[in-house]
Amino acid sequence: MKDLIILVADVSMRSGIESLLNRKESFGIRQISYDIRVHPERDPGIYKRSADFLRIFLNQYSYALVFLDQEWNEDEIISSDKIICKIKDNLEKSGWIDRSEIIVFEPEFDIWVWAESPHTAKALGWDSYSELSKWLISKGFWEEGTSKPIRPKEALEMVLKNTGIPLSSSIYENIASKVSLRKCEDASFRKFKEILQKWFPA
Repeated sequence: MKDLIILVADVSMRSGIESLLNRKESFGIRQISYDIRVHPERDPGIYKRSADFLRIFLNQYSYALVFLDQEWNEDEIISSDKIICKIKDNLEKSGWIDRSEIIVFEPEFDIWVWAESPHTAKALGWDSYSELSKWLISKGFWEEGTSKPIRPKEALEMVLKNTGIPLSSSIYENIASKVSLRKCEDASFRKFKEILQKWFPA
């Protein structure tokens, strides 16, 4: 039996999370065996059918971890608590009792990109993170005095368009593999770290 099965909505999530899991010393966890699967129906499929997808893995993995964006439904923005409760309930009914957790990115996975670090700036084609944030403030994508862009995905796309760097999963992989984890203050990231340390202590 392997330690962990992870279900994500797209390849960018997979690349970023896989890079993070390779940094076990930074997380303070032991070496773990895991697999990451991308749901073919992306976020809506995870929200509605993650339990069905993961049922076949019940006896192959000790734990299941599910990731999805909060703002995947343009017609209705569902609260993170409601998303978590729905998926958690379905997973436990399918057999993952006390063996699963759900992490919702608010508003989307790109929020993890915006960790204050020269590595982030370099991956996005800038020399300085502070200059990058000032530029986004001037463009209306970042509110002065806040630690993250208002719309992280749109801000990322704007920066890459300006620098001529194509959007790819390698950007997420590059940032996740180098940025100091102490710089990651997002609530969903803290939850991720706490779950790993609870399940797989060093």
